[in-house]
Amino acid sequence: MRTGAEYLASLSDGREVYLDGQRVDDVTTHPAFAGPIATIAGIYDEVAADPGYAYEDPATGERCSGMWRIPRSSADLTARRRMHEMWARPSCGLMGRTPDHVASLLSAFTASKDVFARGGERYADNVVRFYERARREDLYVAYAIVPPQVDRSKPAHQQPEPFLYAGAAEEREDGIVIRGAQMIGTSAAMADWLLLTYVVPLQDGDEDYAISCVMPMNAPGLRIYPRRPYTTIANSEFDYPLSSRFDEFDSLVVFDDVFVPWEHVFVYRDVGITRDQFTKTGAHLMANFQALSRFGVKLRFACGLAMRLAELHGIDRLPPVQGQLGGGVATIASQLEAIVVAAETTPRITETLAIPNQQFVYTGMSLQRQLVVDLMRWLRELAGGSFIAVPSSEEVFTAPETALHTERYYKSATASAYERVRLLKLMWDFVGTEFAGRQLQYEMFYSAAQHVSDARVFHAYDWDAGRELVDGLLSRTAPAGGTAELAA
Repeated sequence: MRTGAEYLASLSDGREVYLDGQRVDDVTTHPAFAGPIATIAGIYDEVAADPGYAYEDPATGERCSGMWRIPRSSADLTARRRMHEMWARPSCGLMGRTPDHVASLLSAFTASKDVFARGGERYADNVVRFYERARREDLYVAYAIVPPQVDRSKPAHQQPEPFLYAGAAEEREDGIVIRGAQMIGTSAAMADWLLLTYVVPLQDGDEDYAISCVMPMNAPGLRIYPRRPYTTIANSEFDYPLSSRFDEFDSLVVFDDVFVPWEHVFVYRDVGITRDQFTKTGAHLMANFQALSRFGVKLRFACGLAMRLAELHGIDRLPPVQGQLGGGVATIASQLEAIVVAAETTPRITETLAIPNQQFVYTGMSLQRQLVVDLMRWLRELAGGSFIAVPSSEEVFTAPETALHTERYYKSATASAYERVRLLKLMWDFVGTEFAGRQLQYEMFYSAAQHVSDARVFHAYDWDAGRELVDGLLSRTAPAGGTAELAA
């Protein structure tokens, strides 16, 4: 299994990452990228050191990371959930696109390879072969599956110019040439490989764009343009404890005639299979099962922040405050935890894959968008003016001119000024900084707009059970002037 050092070494591969118009020489040492990359390296070390997060491949006997486990039962899904939580804990659930996310997709792709075989057996073979390589090398695969927001009123092939959306601009004997751009390539700058495809619906006429393929991040012609990393404004870990370590660098990924050999192509010029790779394989549910498991860790972190703040101010034993804590963050966290457990313990089991219960996964996704807004508002209300009344930086504790007043006026009933301010800085980085704003936007839109999430719940819910209750009662209701027959 992969170590952190091996992961770091893999990133020195000549990839083209551009920040502020300049090419980044080495993402592992650049101050904008080094902190989050070090977080991922640390998790790789944790996984490699703990046999509880590994599994033995039944076909080869090889010891592999649990993120590559293809679940066949509810117990396997439980094991995957624990693995997802392990990946989430070091960042307190703030890094959503850790390596286990796309690993979930690739595991489902492989278990449902027949979907890809509809385009030809070689494509199914490509899926399995790459999965086996990714599992063997414990790769960090990111994805770019959403097109640029140029003109959303038109399909891919009717955009202002060809290949604004990434597509196959040329077919060669040995592969295809990709041209265009895709977003939002979260974590692309610190991953090993990229999965390029479309999760948004394509239409007839979009065949040039109806592709699914993988490529290394250092593929010639592949360029990564991150938004401004929040690490660049984090002057210290004390003032920005989350921004400095857990940013994921959402990026525009540009494909300037990137060559992809046939062996790395999963879908080629097929609108139906491009859609079905998510909906018919279980991949969409598996990936979002990871997302909900990770969000559960984030909610537990929020509960810890709320309780620590109440303890700090000596109000945690007051019944009204306990009621607020229980009816606020604890209720939110418990709702999500129950949904995730329900999804894993009532799966749909096919011949090749145990798929988390879609009703509960999609319900969790719909609630997640609403819960995160309630969560942020609730934490702001709990802290009140405390977030505003904090010193400018850590230096005020050591500067002779400010140290005495800082220690005197920023302390709490139960903690020193330093301990209190450190917690408030942490909470503000969670709810109020640019990093926090991106976190809120991410949780609200990482999967889809609210109406799309709600529509998924509509299609996943068992309406027949309710209809049967209604019809059964109506059948036992007496008509006007008559007597209904009692049901047997």
